Amino acid sequence: MSERILIVDDEYSVLDVLSQLLTSEGYVCHTTTSPSDALNLVASEGFSLLITDVRMPEMDGITVVRHAKSIDENLAIVVVTAIYDVTNAVEAIRAGADDYVLKPFNMGEITLAASRALDKRRGVLSALEYQQALEERVRAATADLEAVNQELYETKQYLENILNSTVDAIFTVDPQDRMEFVNHGAMQLLGLAQEDFIGEAASTILGGGEQEIQDLRSEVTPEKPLQNYETELRRRDGELVPVSVSVSVVKGARASREALLAICRDITEQRRLEQKLRDLSIKDSLTGVYNQRYFYERLKTEIERARRQRHSLSLLFFDIDHFKGYNDTYGHLEGDRVLRAVGSLILDCTREHVDTGFRYGGDEFTVILPEATEKQALQIAERIRTRFEEQAFDGLTLSIGLMAYQEGYSLPLFIQFTDAMMYGAKRAGGNVVYVFEPKSGLEKTGQEKP
Repeated sequence: MSERILIVDDEYSVLDVLSQLLTSEGYVCHTTTSPSDALNLVASEGFSLLITDVRMPEMDGITVVRHAKSIDENLAIVVVTAIYDVTNAVEAIRAGADDYVLKPFNMGEITLAASRALDKRRGVLSALEYQQALEERVRAATADLEAVNQELYETKQYLENILNSTVDAIFTVDPQDRMEFVNHGAMQLLGLAQEDFIGEAASTILGGGEQEIQDLRSEVTPEKPLQNYETELRRRDGELVPVSVSVSVVKGARASREALLAICRDITEQRRLEQKLRDLSIKDSLTGVYNQRYFYERLKTEIERARRQRHSLSLLFFDIDHFKGYNDTYGHLEGDRVLRAVGSLILDCTREHVDTGFRYGGDEFTVILPEATEKQALQIAERIRTRFEEQAFDGLTLSIGLMAYQEGYSLPLFIQFTDAMMYGAKRAGGNVVYVFEPKSGLEKTGQEKP
């Protein structure tokens, strides 16, 4: 019997393309533009896979994922998102989605994502069926004690084989917070042998130490397991490994004896991907420097740090003189080459891992200079101005405004003053650095205009 797929997207064209593609692969497809209708269909008709867009006017895809999972926890879900929504896509994965595909997508990506999600669902359902069947066999075997004991032994061996075959790290911790069982995945993850674990305090491998194990004990109960708890585990060499942990209470043969069972998944690659996705969301793809959205976030942080630590902080604002005429004359491709050159100059002329450059918009750029006095900032600004002039883009030059942060400046005021300095440089004919003079309230040039 063909597996049924429900597709929800507010664009009919997307629904038609996905429906035709997946139908040609042998699936039975249903489509809707309404997230509410989609959730009703999941509840009433049942589907193997839900494909949903992240950004929809009626309800966002993350909410759809959460509700759909609450209706059918075994439902496979794939989210479709644009590149600027990748942060939301990661959120949807955490909410229960199995995979995501970026727009614009190709047909192979969609079919592969659907196939992977359905394979995972079939595996989960198969495991549940096996578990149910095994429980039935155990109940039936209670009539014969010898048979029960033998089967329990075989089951124990089988389960230990399963636990040791998984790449996830699995631990059990006794009531005295000592480790009493670890699988091969735990040994490989932390680079330790079994004898290094058994009987040792669980706090020795937890990044948060003794306090963290106490916090877990107080939070986890038999009725309330802890899911997707992110922490760090300590390897033999002291390196901390980021993991996502599920923690539950396991009762022993005596009702009063309760151990903790922890299943830990290495999320180093996930963290790397999340950082990569974040970089994509805050970088300007043309110039290689950061974008305006990240500028405000970073400047707020640096202002707070300058206030707290009483460090110097300077800010540059500049744009390209006569850029519009140059763009109109030589075309946008040549204009883009100039913008890329400015981005490269910012990276070359500023201090690595200290200063941060941004494309503010169009041909406007800004540079945050932490712990830089006005004199140091002027040297950097002059270096950028002269290096750009040397590239001789048919007379293009830079008008640069410079401000040193003063106690009491708000973020908007700091930006406003620096922007005003840039326009002062413009009014002076360009190719000059303008600096604010606090005592007189007047502008002054950083060098003589040629």
